Amino acid sequence: MSATMKLVVKSHVARDLIQSAGLFKSDKLVVWEYVSNGLQYVGAGTNPVVKVSLDSRKKRISIQDNGRGMDWNGLQNFFVMHGENIDRKEGRPGRGRFGTGKSAAFGIAEVMRITTVRNGKRSQVELKRSSIESMSSEEPIPVEVHESEKAVSATSGTLIEIEGVHLRSLDQAGIIHYIERHLARWPKNATVFVNNHECEFNEPPVASEHRFTPEGEAFEKLGDVELVIKVSKSFLEDDLRGVSVFSNGVWHETTLGGSEGREMSQYIFGEIDVPALDDDKSPVAPFDVSRSMQLNPENEIVRALHAFVGNRVEEVRRALLDADKKRKTEEDTKKLAEQASEIARIINEDFEAFRQRVAKIRAKTRGGPNLSQDEQGGDDLGDDLIFGSDIPAIITAPRGSPGINGPPNDIDVPPTPGPEMPPFNPSVEPAENAEPKGWPASGTSTRRRPSGGFRVEFKDMGEVSERARYIETEQAIHINLEHPQIAAAKGNFSVEDPSFKRLAYEVAFSEYSIAIAQLKIKSGDCFDLTDPIVEIREALNRITRKAASLYAQ
Repeated sequence: MSATMKLVVKSHVARDLIQSAGLFKSDKLVVWEYVSNGLQYVGAGTNPVVKVSLDSRKKRISIQDNGRGMDWNGLQNFFVMHGENIDRKEGRPGRGRFGTGKSAAFGIAEVMRITTVRNGKRSQVELKRSSIESMSSEEPIPVEVHESEKAVSATSGTLIEIEGVHLRSLDQAGIIHYIERHLARWPKNATVFVNNHECEFNEPPVASEHRFTPEGEAFEKLGDVELVIKVSKSFLEDDLRGVSVFSNGVWHETTLGGSEGREMSQYIFGEIDVPALDDDKSPVAPFDVSRSMQLNPENEIVRALHAFVGNRVEEVRRALLDADKKRKTEEDTKKLAEQASEIARIINEDFEAFRQRVAKIRAKTRGGPNLSQDEQGGDDLGDDLIFGSDIPAIITAPRGSPGINGPPNDIDVPPTPGPEMPPFNPSVEPAENAEPKGWPASGTSTRRRPSGGFRVEFKDMGEVSERARYIETEQAIHINLEHPQIAAAKGNFSVEDPSFKRLAYEVAFSEYSIAIAQLKIKSGDCFDLTDPIVEIREALNRITRKAASLYAQ
């Protein structure tokens, strides 16, 4: 075959780099990419320390580490798109699998400058997005060199400077939160500072721990690994739930194996390290280049992993569910549930009045009609049930329909009668011998229905957790029975002891008042920085007046 007939695969380097940069769409993704490099590539015996500096006014980010730095050959390899990672080539596993991280800065900024010291020699180079975009051919992109292996007395390490950030502002709180969540899956000797804040992750208080090893076909696919499943004492945030999947210490995914959203799964977390994922050479790879933190379910090892984790998580979840049902039958639990129901009744009476008041204010200020329920002839929905705690019922859907107080529409009339509501409660239907999870939508019950409001529950959440927590997604206020103050009030006496009950009221009403302020902020009804404080004070005053009879009892 003649030379003119040959075909070869080529890559347009500039387009390749810009497309790879598109995977890094936020400041937290960009910062973590370089922070993780600083944590990973350190000399033997060095505890990694990374300092992140954010300057929203100057549109500038810098990441300084005490890693082993790069010599000139290392810098050259750094700028090879999709180049083979030297550490991996030498048998040291790590994150550098696809060689796209060097493009991260250009996902949000114009300039990346690297100053690196290794073995007493310093180099500084700079690359600009404008230089990349100006390349119209397939030629390599020139990198501007400021210094090349200059002898210095400085210790090894690397400084990444990112300038000309296109974002409106840098989200310091979001970056800190993202780093802290990732540090949960990092060796304990890693230290990261963001401006003056030291990022720290504290593992949730653990109620129990369960360990499993695969057998049969699962063992053949996964190898000699151990799955650790932990049960938290307190309700876990979304990004803390699930089993973290590692391969040779590198975190790739967090999964509940199909139990996501199921009852009691909100208390389950854990980890498993599967080196076979890193060693897999099959045509359908377990990883991709997108940094999505999701494994490929079409890969055979991943399928075996998900099945193994899913079965064991479900086993633990069902045991928790059984234990929770048993706990609810105990005498103290029944008494606490009665107290919680009474507290919720008063809270929801206040919340309904609060909604009506805000609706009238909105109607007057916007010049529209008053759409409060009282002036529409009530909200009689017949004999249907809504989610509550009065009538035996089962949950038929995790999220109900909006109903008469549905989401705002686009026409020029007041939206919902009140501030933005929490997410809609589950749909329920009557069922004999079931738990009391329903209220009559018709309002015919002798007990006042919660009007889409709040539930109150007593929970064992660990002594290091807060006194109470408002769970917006569940419309619930959880009171922590293991908080030192509440536990001391309970002591060795009954939960009906007056000192305990009065403290429980105070804790629940305080959390409710804060939740009201949060709802007003979220709905855009706070126009001044002091409005939330005023709302909390007013809500506390109202609710404690309504509850005076409880304190008298």
